[in-house]
Amino acid sequence: MVDTGNAEVAISWWEKGVQKEKDGSMNDAIRFYREALKTHEGVEKLYRKKLFEEHELEKKLEQLRLDSIDSRNDTVSPGDQAQADEDEDDSQRDPCWLLDILPPDVLSRIVHYVVLQSGESWLNLSLTCSTFNRLCFHEMDPYRTFARMIYPKQQYDEMAMDLNGISNIGIWEKEFWGPNYRKMLMERPFVKFGGIYISVVNYLRYGANQDGSRSWMNPIHMITYYRYFRFYPDGGCLRLLTTDEPSMVVPHFSTDTPPRNSEMCRWSLGFDHAFGHLTITRSSSKYTFVEELQIKDQGTRIHQRLKWLSSVIIDKEGEVTECSMKKEKPFFFSRVRSYLPSSTMY
Repeated sequence: MVDTGNAEVAISWWEKGVQKEKDGSMNDAIRFYREALKTHEGVEKLYRKKLFEEHELEKKLEQLRLDSIDSRNDTVSPGDQAQADEDEDDSQRDPCWLLDILPPDVLSRIVHYVVLQSGESWLNLSLTCSTFNRLCFHEMDPYRTFARMIYPKQQYDEMAMDLNGISNIGIWEKEFWGPNYRKMLMERPFVKFGGIYISVVNYLRYGANQDGSRSWMNPIHMITYYRYFRFYPDGGCLRLLTTDEPSMVVPHFSTDTPPRNSEMCRWSLGFDHAFGHLTITRSSSKYTFVEELQIKDQGTRIHQRLKWLSSVIIDKEGEVTECSMKKEKPFFFSRVRSYLPSSTMY
């Protein structure tokens, strides 16, 4: 049962926060929001309910006003009526319950622009209410918008296209998925640019006892190192192998400020492994390094993981040396808000 006293106080704090946010005073707004949540954790729902009830009441009052005007039309002069209408219009408040005020096509446009911001924003909007959930995930337009945003940025290997008889990606898309963009997004992997892929490797290394030690057991060292991949839509990939933790690397991991010992690579997608064959190459004066991975799902998160397939070194004579994958672990994608403008994050 809702504590009426606490609820009213919480709503009051929340309304002050809303007003401060409208005025541009975000620090004050956050302070009021926090006070409201401390007073009642469900204050946002209570506030929205209050807005809805107020809007419904306004509609009823408006209807009563119109009925009253109709009954007075025979007795009020045109000049007096115009003045009365003007006074009443000035006193009216703008309605604020969006789902009742805005028509479906406007709500669909809101969904469209939210999808262009990021996949995360798309998901968050769908969780707000049943109406937006339906518009987000039970209509084809959001899927089409998202697909047309991400797939043109994917880099496909030209040799792989020739071997598979593909000369035009657009035609290939239509042959496989037609207008079903939802199915395409589920089945067709893509590289994500709005964050970083991280692989964490832990292994034990057995040391040796010091001379003269009487211990029967050798010391054991836990070794941890990290691999980082950050992909770019132009086909570039920033790569780093280090013992530095993500908190030290991620904020500044960029081609503008490349970390020490990082390397710039090239990436491309092939059509094997359910269209998720990812190849990363880099070269030195003596060797070419080729790393192959597969884009896979992580639970309910689609295309979130990179699984190792192989890693080879090719020398100038063309001799190939395979690297051991025994200790290597898969990469997992982590979204980083600061990496890209919001319109290209996903």
